[in-house]
Amino acid sequence: MSFAFTPEEQTRIDVAAFLGIKLDPIGYVELSTIIVLSVMYAVEFIALCYQLHNRDYLPLKAKNVPVMFSLYFGGISWLMGDIFTSGLVHLGHSAVLRNCKFTIIWLRVCIGAYYVTSIFALRCYSLYYVFYKGKAFKGKAMMVSLGLAVLSIAVFGAISMLVPTDMTTQYEEMLDMCYINNNYVIAVLSVIWSIWLYTAIMTWRMRKIPFCFNERVELFTTFVILLVVSLLNSVALLVVDVYPASRGWRNALLYANHVGASIGYWVVMWEPTYGCLFHREEYLQYWINILKEDQMEREYDYSTNMNNETTLNLVDFADDIPVKADSRCASSHNFTADSLNNNMDDTLHSTIYIR
Repeated sequence: MSFAFTPEEQTRIDVAAFLGIKLDPIGYVELSTIIVLSVMYAVEFIALCYQLHNRDYLPLKAKNVPVMFSLYFGGISWLMGDIFTSGLVHLGHSAVLRNCKFTIIWLRVCIGAYYVTSIFALRCYSLYYVFYKGKAFKGKAMMVSLGLAVLSIAVFGAISMLVPTDMTTQYEEMLDMCYINNNYVIAVLSVIWSIWLYTAIMTWRMRKIPFCFNERVELFTTFVILLVVSLLNSVALLVVDVYPASRGWRNALLYANHVGASIGYWVVMWEPTYGCLFHREEYLQYWINILKEDQMEREYDYSTNMNNETTLNLVDFADDIPVKADSRCASSHNFTADSLNNNMDDTLHSTIYIR
């Protein structure tokens, strides 16, 4: 896989020019994009391993670390699909890469973009389920919601594989890139826009609901990221003439897709991860103090043993702070050193046992 300018690359440029396409050669700009995004995902993998190792830490457990871990692998699949089908590498040397149905339908669309955006939409629904409906997002509700999302992705992928290649995607040997049928592009983008519309509706329905931590920021960030990603991909695929031929578009689209997904992930996971790493006990006490301050006892099972030591039983996958729609949670709380000191309560200085 060469990023140097070769006679074969010049031939590819000449063929594209004959077809009326201005083709920018694959070079070290594309290599730098691949390296930067790979390093970003490598750093996230280290953080994810730490989060998975500490998945029983209450503030992290409330984020459902295993599902967020699966989100990471969806992002990896999306990255590989984008690299292979957006003109950043040559495809001719590999039969696998020339199989555009595999790289586009499965890596880029289904396991990648659809799964990642679906998990963000599921995150919005879980907040709606918890804060609007006043129920813990766990058990059957969580499994059915996640199962429906995965099933819909699998069905879309299976149908796409059964449709003839000229109606979906196929390898163009002269340009050494995957061609995508416009009707199939419209079908794919329709699903992406439907997911964005769903998050927009959920965000609007929860606009007046008081949250406890940074859920409002999560909702707004998800809404904006999905909007930007949907717009850029729509323009690139429907307006720009063969966007993989343009160095600017193919690199910009990768950065937009994957930096956006990374920001969305860290908005959810940053605070509990930072608290677990640097202020483990203090942040846990702060987190429980907020629950008590916002009168969350009904959704959490508190008990006191004979030594007056607090025992907390967390409802499985309560997804942040399960609170009734009429909760007295007046505003979102942000974790800072000052807030930690100001919110310490004598009752929280007792030993906390997590079962």
